[in-house]
Amino acid sequence: MAKKMLVDLQRCIGCWTCSMACKVGNGLDDEDYRITVRTNGSGAGIDRPQGIYPNLRMSWQPIYQKSCTFCAENVAEGNGQYCVMDCPTQALAWGDDTDPESAYCQGVQRCLDLHYHLFELPAREGTRANVTYAVRE
Repeated sequence: MAKKMLVDLQRCIGCWTCSMACKVGNGLDDEDYRITVRTNGSGAGIDRPQGIYPNLRMSWQPIYQKSCTFCAENVAEGNGQYCVMDCPTQALAWGDDTDPESAYCQGVQRCLDLHYHLFELPAREGTRANVTYAVRE
């Protein structure tokens, strides 16, 4: 049994609400981020698309840092994670990966039904474990 986070990259709009909800909810210092949002585009800067007009592409990927606790204190009190609660597009789901009724398992099944590719970041990224990403290929 492991608690895991599912990030549906097709729903993420790069708004940073997950990061800001985490920061405010956990009372973090201004320079302390447990979630950052990576822009997948041209690589020339934040929010710069890849391609040539009119065929431009850009996507975003919330990156959970090792300092992320999945809001353990908040969950222990019977509440959810700030990032999940505040995501305006419902791109995030958290839960027990062995419980078919958990939001995580239901989200994974929805993504599999849509033929999404599921993956985790490699250890070399130095990010939090137990974060599964879903993307349409």
